[in-house]
Amino acid sequence: MHAPAQPRVTHRGAIVLFMAIFIVMMGFGIVLPVLQFYARTVGATPFQIGLLATSYAFMQFLFAPLWGAASDRVGRKPVFSVGLLGYAISFVLFGLSHQVWELFLARILGGILSAATLPTAMAYIGDTTSEERRGGGMGMMGAAMGLGFTIGPGVGGVLGRHSLALPFFVGAALALATLALSWGALPEPERRRGSSAAQPSRTDAIRLALGGPLAFYYLATLAGAFALAGLEATYALFAQDRLRLSSAAGAGAIGVVFVVVGLVQAAILGGLVGRLINRWGEERLVRGGLVLAAAGYLLIVLTHSVATLAIYAAIAGAGHSLMRPSVASLISKRTTSGQGLSIGIMDSFDSLGRILGPAWSGWIYHLGIGLPYVTAAIALLLTAAASVAAVGRGAEVAPSPRPSGE
Repeated sequence: MHAPAQPRVTHRGAIVLFMAIFIVMMGFGIVLPVLQFYARTVGATPFQIGLLATSYAFMQFLFAPLWGAASDRVGRKPVFSVGLLGYAISFVLFGLSHQVWELFLARILGGILSAATLPTAMAYIGDTTSEERRGGGMGMMGAAMGLGFTIGPGVGGVLGRHSLALPFFVGAALALATLALSWGALPEPERRRGSSAAQPSRTDAIRLALGGPLAFYYLATLAGAFALAGLEATYALFAQDRLRLSSAAGAGAIGVVFVVVGLVQAAILGGLVGRLINRWGEERLVRGGLVLAAAGYLLIVLTHSVATLAIYAAIAGAGHSLMRPSVASLISKRTTSGQGLSIGIMDSFDSLGRILGPAWSGWIYHLGIGLPYVTAAIALLLTAAASVAAVGRGAEVAPSPRPSGE
């Protein structure tokens, strides 16, 4: 056991970190409404536009564990700052691009460097919260991500009316503002002593992720990202085809869905998930989130109006909001490989799901417009069933210690 003194995040640090993640995700969301149109004006084909998304996610898959491990060695704050600076540089390069290869250079560089932000922020929460507050802290970071991602596309759509390149420059400015804010006001956490000697190598840590006691929770991260990315890649087409909407009406409908889902997720992540984790435990919330998200995907297939599409997508989003911070909290509590490295590996599995999900959904959509959501639900339910089977065999790893007095 380590010393009883538990580092705690200060009120100022929590606000700064929340704002930093919110601004980063808003900057990411700002470019979404215009990225495909901008790439087309440069001369990219639809296939190349798809590869732009894949290349970004693939770089994050490769580099998130490396940056997480680096933050374990040199500190959270410097690595987080590198990620923000790389974020800004890649956006500027994209906005200045006039050839397809320049677009790829910008996205690949952005994927490599921006992979330093989220795992480092999650590790910071792991360093500075007690175990009973860990889930709530992870939930607050998830709420910041959800709010930023909800507001960003709306801002980007307005900016894109003036210039398709403008959202990229605004996103870069937001990243630099976040860098200045976090560097000046975010203290470097005092990480737990005594764990570095027992930490495995990076190769051993990845091997443990694939076959160790936390493997299921990395699998749950992969399944959740696979399902959600598949939804994001096809739901605009689904809304247009199922509801027989024009392109303009379809864009408006998707805007409504974005807002509803974002608000539901922010409410759950910001005010509910921490209390539920302390009451029921991470394992139950992971399984419950998987089943709830699967139900939402199956209901989406029955959509016949914009209102029902928003409601059913919100149900799926609620399931993801229960699952992801619970997985992050559990991995943070049980890791023996360092907070940054372990959360970085989790983000790699998330990125892998975001590589596979759009490719699968885009391919199977042509066989039936409801199939992406049916197969996503199957993947989530199989993952939940694997968890139940593991518990039944007594294979689940030792439970997280619940707060004293429970």
